[in-house]
Amino acid sequence: MPERPPKSVGRKPRYCRRSCRQRAFEARQRGDQLGVSADELVIARNELDDVNDRLFEVGVAVADAQAQLADGLAASRVLDHLLETIDHVVGINS
Repeated sequence: MPERPPKSVGRKPRYCRRSCRQRAFEARQRGDQLGVSADELVIARNELDDVNDRLFEVGVAVADAQAQLADGLAASRVLDHLLETIDHVVGINS
């Protein structure tokens, strides 16, 4: 007799593993101890600096693209260069 796929009963699990659920609980407890609300984010200074640097690089790339378009460079070349720069900054295909 063929096996039937298991039926899903109840709601979907919120966490992939028990350990993930435990880490989330610990993070909430630590946030309560520090007085950090659920809407706030705690980030290390070096991580914040890195995010700001990356945003600056993307902003420069956009300004360069606008200048290149104003100079009459082909839009496809400008877009290719812009996408390469963003890919490098964000590290999507690294």
